[in-house]
Amino acid sequence: MGLRERIAAVIIALALALLLLQLDYSRSGFGSYSYYVSNWRDVGVPNLVTAIVADWRAYDSLGEATLLFTAVTGVYLLLGGKKK
Repeated sequence: MGLRERIAAVIIALALALLLLQLDYSRSGFGSYSYYVSNWRDVGVPNLVTAIVADWRAYDSLGEATLLFTAVTGVYLLLGGKKK
């Protein structure tokens, strides 16, 4: 693995660590059901189910896609990338 790849891997790892450190890990005092029911109008969608799918679950899917991309990129860099 060359110097560029190692630097890129370190930058990605540091960016991910900074992102994880900025997250709010405090636990809410109530469950997600009561949160959805009381705050779904904030999304601006006239239907509760559509609000959940369009807003909150979209962030969940984006996080999963980011995690998968990061894992694939890390494995690719660990295995040495494309052989010359």
